[in-house]
Amino acid sequence: MFHNYFITTIRNLLRNKASSIINIVGLAVSIACCIAIYVFVKHEETFDHFHSKADRTYRIVFDRKTVQGVEHNGYVAFPTAKALRNDFPNLEAVTQLYVHNSAIVQIQDAVGGTKKFEEKEATYADEFFFKTFDFPLLAGSINRILSTPDEVVLSKTLADNYFGAAYSNRYNELIGKTITINKNPYRITGIMQDMPRNSNVACNMLLPFKDFERRNENVMQEWQNFWSESYVFVTLPKNYTAQQFDKALIAFKDKYLDKENAKEETFHPQPLLQVHTDELYGGTYYATPSILIIAFVTMGIIILLTACINFINLATAQSLQRAKEIGIRKTLGSRNWQLILRFMTETLVLVLLASGAGLLLANWFLQQFNQYLAFIVNLDLHIDVSIILFLLLLSLVITFLAGYYPARVMAGYQPIQALKGTLKATGTGFGNRFSFRKVLVTTQFVVTQLLIIGTIVVATQLQYFYSHNPGYQKQGILTVEMPGYDQQKITVFRNALMNLPQVEDVTFSSGPPMSAANASSNMRLPSQSKADEINTERKYVDPNYLSVFKIPLVAGRNLQEGDKIIIKKDSINRYNVLVNKKAVSMFGFKNAQAALGQTIVIGEDVATIVGVTDNFDNVAIQDEINPCMLYYSTDWIAMASIKMKTTNALTTLEQIKKNWEALYPDQVYKSMTLDDYIRHKAFYVLEDLMYQAFKIFSVLSIVIGCMGLYGLVSFLAIQRQKEIGIRKVLGASVNSILYLFSKEFTWLVLIAFLIAAPVGYWAMSSWLQTFANRINLHVSYFAITFCISVLIVVFTIGFQAIKAAIANPVKSLRSE
Repeated sequence: MFHNYFITTIRNLLRNKASSIINIVGLAVSIACCIAIYVFVKHEETFDHFHSKADRTYRIVFDRKTVQGVEHNGYVAFPTAKALRNDFPNLEAVTQLYVHNSAIVQIQDAVGGTKKFEEKEATYADEFFFKTFDFPLLAGSINRILSTPDEVVLSKTLADNYFGAAYSNRYNELIGKTITINKNPYRITGIMQDMPRNSNVACNMLLPFKDFERRNENVMQEWQNFWSESYVFVTLPKNYTAQQFDKALIAFKDKYLDKENAKEETFHPQPLLQVHTDELYGGTYYATPSILIIAFVTMGIIILLTACINFINLATAQSLQRAKEIGIRKTLGSRNWQLILRFMTETLVLVLLASGAGLLLANWFLQQFNQYLAFIVNLDLHIDVSIILFLLLLSLVITFLAGYYPARVMAGYQPIQALKGTLKATGTGFGNRFSFRKVLVTTQFVVTQLLIIGTIVVATQLQYFYSHNPGYQKQGILTVEMPGYDQQKITVFRNALMNLPQVEDVTFSSGPPMSAANASSNMRLPSQSKADEINTERKYVDPNYLSVFKIPLVAGRNLQEGDKIIIKKDSINRYNVLVNKKAVSMFGFKNAQAALGQTIVIGEDVATIVGVTDNFDNVAIQDEINPCMLYYSTDWIAMASIKMKTTNALTTLEQIKKNWEALYPDQVYKSMTLDDYIRHKAFYVLEDLMYQAFKIFSVLSIVIGCMGLYGLVSFLAIQRQKEIGIRKVLGASVNSILYLFSKEFTWLVLIAFLIAAPVGYWAMSSWLQTFANRINLHVSYFAITFCISVLIVVFTIGFQAIKAAIANPVKSLRSE
């Protein structure tokens, strides 16, 4: 029976080549989208699931009440891990990390030369790391690893890069070898398997946390000094719940924090399996919000339904052509369920063909996705059991969604009417005022218009991000990373730069106005208590900072040489600073002029305000501007910002690099324009990703819809060819026949727009509300959407309509 079904299915596909191609291509594209989205969602939702203790492992986070609201921080102060081990001996493991460090590695080769590498994913970890997380070691002892300050663990990939493939099967020979990292010797004590990319602690190199401790002794005892990439993870015993631990952390913070801070701060355990998708506390590198994953899944479902609607429309339009076949089969004894099974089998064969094509296309989709987001994620299509099961389940769902209704309609034909040819397209065509096919086509138009609205709004918002005046100059500035705080070298580099004719000015600072590495401190007025402290960003700059970035000074004076901070231990430090207007308002000063000469308490130190700048974007434009304080210091220099007279002076760029490398021969030169720096630091990655998704899915939805509409009009033209012939004989023009075809679809576009416009307005308005700086929804966005929809219909059906209109009416009428 099924063999016969298969043979007749192939014959039908070959007999109706146009509709078969339209259906296979549409389904293949939708299946490819679903596979690509499945791979992405699986990657994002399975972060750290491979750890055997993942369900009992938690990240320690803390909340802080401030006058600005409640802060949610995924990082904690450095003394936290040691205190937890002391107060909670029942914990299976407590591990401390400081992630995403860069390192310059030097390796002696066989002939005595030196090879130099830059490693951007070095993480400081303690000896409890491998007791908390399941990362297999290819060489080394898990019991003793990372217990001394002069050792290092390399990933398999790094070991192969450093020492060549000759050691790929004998990594034990690398144990004990010494390599130089940031000019210091380290012994290799372990080679680990490459960490999966869906891990919150993914890195290529592990350095001992004991090494970090000896280089940063001052911060290891400070409970109010926070570094944003300092994380603590704990593994709870099986008989100890997270709720119990959370309650116990109340007494813990009361013990170690001073009385005022203990009132405002609370510690909590955050499940490891939620770290990556919890925007509240942020991931260890980036967090993928659940709403984005939901949006991707929704778009995949929309594309799939669009292809299924195409299939249903074409199948029901074709159904009258198979009426006699159905009548004969029923006369010979076929039951309805047998006919439904036959037609469903035909659908399944077509879907399986589309699935094979979709699998190949999905791999290409992922490659394009990787090119766009390689700095965040790299997705691969591995044909494993989960993919096969997903594809089979998807094929069955599509077969049911696309095939059941047409099969039921065709199986329901009365044999006498079918054989006489007196069947009418009741409920399946456009003769009825209300028909299921009209509902499907309208739904298709609604989906397409929603995607078009989303694409226009997101693209406009992104353009607003990039064209928005940030309050400082972005163009014509080159940023160069500075390794260390050697003031003598910085002075030499400054002088060398100012001697170059294409260099207008240069400033050395902790970072540009909008930086990915902002430091902050809690500050208050002398008359206020710690409960009134305001979290204020601090930037370390020099007197050229304002002029290079063209940040206006609205009151007071700029920083001067005499304002340079010289930190004295065990004493109260006093220094002069600049603040922005947001800080002026947050501290309650009447205006910028009134803030001049006022003092701000920062811990035990006191700062005097000598100048007020205009507000500038110091965080991503999605968020509100933060209060900001600018210090003159040469002890925290991380970047040189060079104002160029022209940006195309290649000779000047080469000279800048040459001067830098002469001062730092053991480091790697890294530079980029400020515009590229802002984009590279992924300030708008989620919004950009959403825009790309809307754009891609809109195009796919339009293409699939157009293909289906084209096929549908083709069949309607065949069904109405006699009517068209009569109309032409009676004097109908080509334009009137074109109107005959287009008016039904134009009405459906209008109905769809009346549904899509309010839904689109609500959805995009809700999305825009998440931004502090946003565009206003304009009526033109919706007008453009409607016009695009009408043009799609006109161009899609125009060819077939005109073809039918200019056909010889004699042939149409003779067809009987």
